[in-house]
This record gives sequence, structure tokens and C-alpha cells, in this order.
Amino acid sequence: MSELGEIGRSPLERVRALLESPPPELTLQEAAAIAKDEFGQVGAIAPLGGERDQNFALQAGSGQRFVLKVSNANDSADVLEMQIAAMRHVGEVAPYLPVMTLVSSREGGDWVACQVAKGQTHLVRLFQESPGRHLSARSMSLAAVAELGRNSALLGRALRGFFSDQAGRELAWDLRRVPELRPLLDQISDPERRGMVARAIDDFEELVLPQLGGLRAQVIHNDLCLSNVLFTEDQRLSAILDFGDLIHAPLICDLVASGEHLLQRADGLRALRTLADGYSAVTPLEDEEATLLPDLLRARWAALVLISGWRITHYPATAEYAAGWQEGVWEMFRMVDEWGPERWRAQVARAAGLPSVSPTSEPPSISELAAARGRLFGPALSPLFYRSPLHLVRGEGVFLFDPEGRRYLDCYNNVPIVGHAHPRVVAAIARQAHLLNTNVRYLHQLPLELAQRLVDTMPPGLDTVMFANSGSEVNDLAWRLARAFTGGTGAVVSNHAYHGSTWVTAGLSPEEWRGEPRPDQVALISPPDGYFGEHRREESGWALRYAAELDGAIQELASRGHRPGALFVDTGWSSEGILAPPPEYLVELCRRWQSAGGLLVADEVQMGFGRSGSQLWGFQLSGIVPDLVTMGKPMGNGHPVAALVGRREVVERFAQTNSWFSTFGGNPVAAAAALAVLDILEQDQLVAHAGEMSQRLGAGLDRLAERHPAIGEIRRAGLLVGVELVRDRHTKEPLPAGPVVEGLRDRGVLVGSTGPRGNVLKIRPPLVIGEEEVDLLLESLDSVLATMR
Repeated sequence: MSELGEIGRSPLERVRALLESPPPELTLQEAAAIAKDEFGQVGAIAPLGGERDQNFALQAGSGQRFVLKVSNANDSADVLEMQIAAMRHVGEVAPYLPVMTLVSSREGGDWVACQVAKGQTHLVRLFQESPGRHLSARSMSLAAVAELGRNSALLGRALRGFFSDQAGRELAWDLRRVPELRPLLDQISDPERRGMVARAIDDFEELVLPQLGGLRAQVIHNDLCLSNVLFTEDQRLSAILDFGDLIHAPLICDLVASGEHLLQRADGLRALRTLADGYSAVTPLEDEEATLLPDLLRARWAALVLISGWRITHYPATAEYAAGWQEGVWEMFRMVDEWGPERWRAQVARAAGLPSVSPTSEPPSISELAAARGRLFGPALSPLFYRSPLHLVRGEGVFLFDPEGRRYLDCYNNVPIVGHAHPRVVAAIARQAHLLNTNVRYLHQLPLELAQRLVDTMPPGLDTVMFANSGSEVNDLAWRLARAFTGGTGAVVSNHAYHGSTWVTAGLSPEEWRGEPRPDQVALISPPDGYFGEHRREESGWALRYAAELDGAIQELASRGHRPGALFVDTGWSSEGILAPPPEYLVELCRRWQSAGGLLVADEVQMGFGRSGSQLWGFQLSGIVPDLVTMGKPMGNGHPVAALVGRREVVERFAQTNSWFSTFGGNPVAAAAALAVLDILEQDQLVAHAGEMSQRLGAGLDRLAERHPAIGEIRRAGLLVGVELVRDRHTKEPLPAGPVVEGLRDRGVLVGSTGPRGNVLKIRPPLVIGEEEVDLLLESLDSVLATMR
């Protein structure tokens, strides 16, 4: 932003240079003559209000109504051309927005230059009068407030592609210049009021101004306040007026202008929330914008009282118009003082859509949150992670942050596969949520596109998609499909598997049984553990020996009256300690099971979407073709969405006696999130990147194993990594992973533990992890293991 005036002038002189712009003072006769001579319109003419310009209402003899706008002498032809070009741009890209319509002069121009009696030359335009009436902040319905917010965002969106060099001009109403108005404080005689405005300017200059450069900015209307919009009798917005303050500035400033007077209402916070919701329905507010909104509003109020005070004193002809700007402002300033700045900021930011659990700036303590969790969620919920639980408030990429801003490298959560709060996923969710979210009983393109994209990643024959909300749901559905197709009621899973939390899938998850008897229809097989298991990796054909155990499981089911229905395989063996058997194991397992008449379900909830570092799906590492593929957690990068992809004939058999529907399964918002994830995986080549980072992590772990005897074995499938911890490599006595997990947490690195003995570090970071983060994980693990010698 350029400095005001020449170097050496006092602050007051610089402000005067910014504000001195005497409005035109045409007589009614002069205005009528211009309308007749230059625009060919004759009729009754009457004055209208205005700040820097002079406006007249013209009732032509033809019955048409116009507004004659006489521009300030300080406004150049270039500035007018910018305003006209902006209005036309909006009319072209957003014809549904009711912007003013320009009337050409007799010569076909957009404006005419007219010299008046006082010797000044003014540029004059004629507009068709827009229908509607002005509303006050107190008389607006909440529906009208929402419509104002929505149209403010639509206008900003329409202007997104517009620019002019003149948009960088110096303007008193540029909120970034509010500190430069400080010399005008002396014109406020009441010390209480002067103090309220001074504090608003101080807070703006200290807290807001340094951050404005990081906000979204473009050419904006900059004065979409209630004096510049009209409404119909039923309070529908009918006109957007006056592009005279058009500048390039932070986008949020339009919402500030629209909401400048709302807090004088009895339901002010609700009205502000309604305005913000209307705006965010088109253009979601960013958290930074919502955070700064309270002090931006105070800065706008400061500008209103200071600039209006100046104009009332110096330009009596517009004093009545300028005095109206102060209506309710002092009342709102007092509200800030009564609440206190921190409570004020929290309340307004929350009204603008920024999540907040408290009207105060202090977050609740860990103990308070933990106590509330126990009281409200009950004892059945799984316990919190870590001895000292984490309170997390934000995520970005591979990092999570607590309320104090401490960051934690997330090497545990496989859900945000393309990184926490990935902007392209967030934008896709927000964009579709603002349009429509319904279900697949209506036709919509996005779920169909997602289904096709998933089918395209599968081997031939896997061609039918069914959507749900979680991996548990699609595994439950897989069991239903398998039973319907095979007629079998028997299931096989590995000894410590986890396949979900529904009644059915919990029965298929030995990890969840915890002493409960095994369901009659479930048989178990040993996981292909070549380190601790009965068949060791050093033995020839060890993996095939594990696969041969399946025959015994089939016979066991038969002895209980159950024919093969479904074999569920987590292709990363994540609950079993993260195992990496050779391809022949799953090939043989698949052959034996399908030969017995059962269906193979590849559970890709953990391994899917490229975690292997070479293929999109874990089963592809073995070259098999399962009958059903289930996927969940990473699919929407945190948004609930899951899918089953299977053979058509299996689904057709199920459909003979059943149907499937999930209200939210495959809804347009979920589909938008999942499509964004697939796009990011492909465009950013994250599968290959995961392979590269896996190699770096594996090499680093191998080096650590040379120094730390607690590392018994390292198993990798891309960025699904298991580190087996032992007290002694010869006896292989398990070393509990808990202390290492806690030590890493204390150093700002999050990993999990897994395996039937609880001694395997479970490492599964988002695929966007980089070299520096891999090295940070390795350095932290090295440090923790060194303390355990």
C-alpha cells in the first residue's frame, strides 16, 4: 500500500489529502438539463443521498425511472471505466445478480463530461432505477440477512476474474488504511467514545493488519452495506448499487460491510451467524477470516464514525446522509466494552462459523475434557491414547497440533491418507455441500463417476460397486453377499484379525472377543508370521504351510454344520503385527478357499489406496483376484465413505432376495471427497512417493536395528510398517511397545502398537510424508530406544 501524500506532511495533512473530495453541488436545473441534453430524458427530477457523488432521481415522461449520477471531480475517467467494466463483467458471468443497468448517452457513450456553473467538470452517468426499497438492520428478516450474505459471496465470486490497475487506488474506505485515520480522533469530543474508537484502531493495527496480507484478496465491491442494496416487499434482494468504492482488498471486507450494523439487533449474534452462513453457502469462510472478523468489524465502525464526522463538519450538503452511518455504532462499541475484547472476539468468531467450545479464549484443560468424555461417553468407549492424553485442535499434512500450537508428527492415522485437512479434499467437500447432499435413490453424477473410477482400478470381473459409510458396514455387507451367493454359513479369519465393529463384523474380529466364546460359524487360521509363528521364515516353503492350515479350518466348520461362506483377509495383516508374506501365500490361500466354494474378501481398509507403495490395492501384490473388495477409512481422507467392489453375479444373487440401501452411503458430498482423494493420489503420484519414502524409512530402521537389539524384526508393505520389539533377539521374548510409543509421543511423534503380544510398533503415516519427516521419526525412535538399554 502506498504512502499518503508527500514525505514531510503531518499525519493530519495526509488524512485531509485522502478525504478532501467536495461533492458536486449541481442545481436541479443543471441536473435536468444534463439529463435532457446528454441522455434525451425529460421529467421530474429530485435529489438523492450520496457521500462523494451527487445523485438525482428522474421520473421521465415515458414513465421510466432513472438515477442520474454526477461523479466527484476527483474521480478520473479511468476510475469510472473500471466501475463500468466491473458491472458489465458481473452482468456477463453472473446475470442473476441484480446490478445496476447503465443507459447510454445520446452519443452512445457510457458517460459524459459536463462543465457546470461553478466551473468544475464532472463525469455523469445515467442508470435505470433499480426496483425495491432500503431496509434497516433492525427491520430485516433473517431470511433477508441470509440472502444478503449469499449475494455478497456471489458478487465476490463474480468479480474473482476481474482486475483493473485502478483497483489499487488510494481510498479512505480501504479498511487497511484505518490506522491512518487516527488523527481524526480529536474530532470526537466525548472521551468515552474517543477511547472506544482508539482501542479499536490499536487492536486492528496490532492484531489484524499484519495478517491481512495472508488472506484471500481480489477486486471487491467494498461497500455492500444496507445503503447499497434494495429489497422487494417480501424482502428478497432486488438490486446491488454503487460500485464507487471498488478496490483490490481482502475478500472478507465485503462481508464486513454487509454486517456492519447487524449487531445492533436484539438477535445480533444470530443475525451475524445467518449472514455468515449465507455467505459460506457460496464461499466458505476460512478460519483466519472468521478469526479476524470481530476486529475488522470494529475497524469498520471506527471508519464510519471518523469519516462521517469529517464529512459532517466539512461538507454540510451531505451531512444528513453521512450522519446516518453512525446509527447504532456507539451501541455496538459499548457492547464490546461490556463483554471485554476476548469474549467479544470468541462470540463473533463463533457466530462467523469458527468452531469454539467456550466463549472465553482459554481452552478447557486436559483433565476437564477427559472428565467430560468419561461422563458423557460412558465406560464402553475405547480408552484414550497415551498416559497423558492429547487434546488436538488442528491438522495439516502429516502434522497434528494441540491448543498451544505444539505439533506432532502423525505416523499412526491411516485415515487422512493424502494428509490432514488437504485443501483439495476440503474444497471438494465444501463445494458439493453447498450444492446438494442427498442419496443414491436420486440420480447424481458424482457417485456414478466414483464407482467407475473404482472399477477401473480393479481386475476384470470386479465390476459392481455398493457404497456405505465405514469399513465395518461394507465388511458386514460382504458377509451377507457371501452367504447369499454360496449358501454357506461359515467364515474364516486369522487368529487376531479385526474386520469391524458391527454385531456381525465384531464376530469376525478375534481381536475384539476378549475372552468371549468364539462364534460357532467362525474358524481361525494362523497368520503367516514367519518370526514368532510355528512356521519360521528360514524354513523352505514356510508360507505355503500356513496356507495349508485352511484345509483344517474348512473341516472344522464342516464338523459344526457350516459350509464355506467367506474368508476375510486384511491384506496388510495389520492386527496380526503387520506381516509381509510372499505372494505365494495368498495365492494358495485363495486357491484352496475358492475351490471349497467360498468367496474371498480382500479387506483393504488398512492397505488400500496406495499404502503398499507400488499398487493401489494390497491384494495386487500377490496377483490374486478376490471375489469382493472392501475399502473404508482412507477413501474420503476422513469424510465417512466406504465401498464394496465385487463380481456382478454375486450381487445379482443377493438381489434375488435382498436389496441394499444406505441413506448416506455414496452421497454426493462423500463421493466428492473420495474423487478428490483419487485425483490427488494420481496427480501427485503419491503411490510411487509412498514407495520411495518406504525405502528411506526401511533403510533407516535397518541402521537402527544394528544399534538397538530391541528391534527384533522390521516388516514393511510400503508405508505400513511393523517393528517387532524384543527383550532378547535369541529368545525373542516380546518387549511391550507401550513405553516406546509413550516416549515417541513425548518427543512429538505419534505411532501405534499392534499384534497379539502388543509388542509391534505400528507405523502408517499419511502418504504425503516427506524425507524430513521420515528422518524426524527415525531420530526420535533412535533417541527413545537409547533410553531403554
